[in-house]
Amino acid sequence: MVLNTNYFELAKEDWSKVDFGDKRLNERAILIGTEFLNNPFVSPPKMMKSFKATKAFYRFMDSDKVSHEKLITTHVTKSKNKLIENKIILAIQDSMTISLNRNYDIEGLYTVGGSKNNNAEGILIHNTISVIPYDHYGIIDGLLHQIVHKRKPKEERNKDNNDSILWTKSIAAVGIAPKDTTVIDVMDRGADMLKVMNSSLKHNHEFIIRAKHNRLLDEKNANSLFDFVKRLPVAGHTFLDVQANKGRKKRIAKLNISFSKITLPKTKNEKDNPPVNCSVIQVLETDCVDNQEPLKWFILTSLDVRTLNDALKIVKYYSFRWIIEEYHKCMKTGFRLEQTQLKKLQRIENLLGFIAISSVKLLQLRDIVRNNPEAEAQEYVEKEDINIVRAYYKIEKKEMTIDRFLRYIAQMGGFLNRKNDGNPGWQSIWEGWKFFLGMKEGVKLQKEGLIYG
Repeated sequence: MVLNTNYFELAKEDWSKVDFGDKRLNERAILIGTEFLNNPFVSPPKMMKSFKATKAFYRFMDSDKVSHEKLITTHVTKSKNKLIENKIILAIQDSMTISLNRNYDIEGLYTVGGSKNNNAEGILIHNTISVIPYDHYGIIDGLLHQIVHKRKPKEERNKDNNDSILWTKSIAAVGIAPKDTTVIDVMDRGADMLKVMNSSLKHNHEFIIRAKHNRLLDEKNANSLFDFVKRLPVAGHTFLDVQANKGRKKRIAKLNISFSKITLPKTKNEKDNPPVNCSVIQVLETDCVDNQEPLKWFILTSLDVRTLNDALKIVKYYSFRWIIEEYHKCMKTGFRLEQTQLKKLQRIENLLGFIAISSVKLLQLRDIVRNNPEAEAQEYVEKEDINIVRAYYKIEKKEMTIDRFLRYIAQMGGFLNRKNDGNPGWQSIWEGWKFFLGMKEGVKLQKEGLIYG
C-alpha cells in the first residue's frame, strides 16, 4: 500500500463515480474535492484561489442537481462493501449539532438548542463511522451513514420524528451484517432504548451502549439496574488512556470492573419492544486526582461476557467511541463548518458532503502510522518523499520508518516531537503535509528546469 500524495487522485476515489446528470458538474465535484483535501482549513474563496473558480464553486453548491446524499453516496457504498474484509467492525454512532446563529437569515435552518442558547439555530447531523479495532487503538475505515436531521419543535415531536429514530435508521442503513463479520453498534447514552437494541439484533449486529436509564429489573423487589450493578463484586481492574476534552485532563485512569448477565424487561414507554437479554459491565475509576470527575460507566452489551477478559474487551471497544468525537472535531474545528458564510441550507448541506468525506481522509492520514509504526516508510510513500524529508532535516541515514517519516512531516506543521509528546495529531500532520507538498512541487519545477536564477 502506498500513501497517495496526489489529491486529485484521492478526490477521484470518492467523487468520480457520482453522476449529477451533467458532465460539467461531475468534473467540478472532483476539482472541489481536490481543493478540500489540498487546503482544508480556509474559506471557499481562499481555497479556490481564483475568482472564476470561486464562482464555479458557488454555482455548484446552488445547483438543484447536487445534493448532500449524492456527494457521499460513493464513499458510503464503498465503506459498506469493505465490511466483509474484517472479522470485527465497530459501527460507532453519534450526533453533532452545528450552530449557525448569524446576524442575517439563513434559509431553512431549525432550532437545535445548545448549552448556552436553547433557541440556537443550525443543523443536527447524525454520523455512523466504521472503525477497525486493534489491541490498543482503533482506525477509522470510512463513513457508513450520515443523516441531516430536520429537528421538529418540541410540541411537534412524536415517536416517528424525534431524535431517537436516528439510531435505528442508521442501524438499518448499515444493513444486515456480512456472514463472517461481526458488526458491533457502539453508541452513547442517547441510544439506551429497547427498540435500538432490538434493531441491532434484528440486523445481526451486536451492541455496546452506555446505560442512561436506571430501569427496574424486578418490579416486585424494586431492584433497579444501577443499584444492582453497584452491589456486584469487583472482578478485576484495567488502565485506560483518557483523552482530554473540555474540562477533562488527559490521564491514565485505573478502572475497577464488575459484570453480570441481566434481562432488560419491557417498560411502559417501550411496551411494543420485547425484553432484551444482555450483560451489564460497571466501569468505575479509582484514585482519580486533580479534582477530575471519575469515570463511571454502566455498559450494556449483547456480546457474551463470561470472564474478566471478555469484559475488558467490551470496555476497550467502548473506549474507541472517542474516535467519532475526533471526527466531529475535525468537521467543526478543522474544516470550520460552524464558521461557514453560506446563506442557504442547501449550500450548507452540499458543503457538508465534501467535509464529511475529507474529514475521514484526514484522520486516516493520522492513523496510518498506528497500524505498523516500525514498517519501512518506502512501503507507504514514494522514495522521492523520503529523500525530500532527509534533505530538509539533513538526515544522513537512508532507512526511515513510517512513524519517523510522519513525525518529521508533523514537525513541519508545528509538532514539537519531544519524548513525552506521544503521537502527532491530525492538525499538525495535515499542516505539515501541506508544507511538504509545497516543497515537493518546488523540487518538481526545479527538475523540469522551470525555476530560473
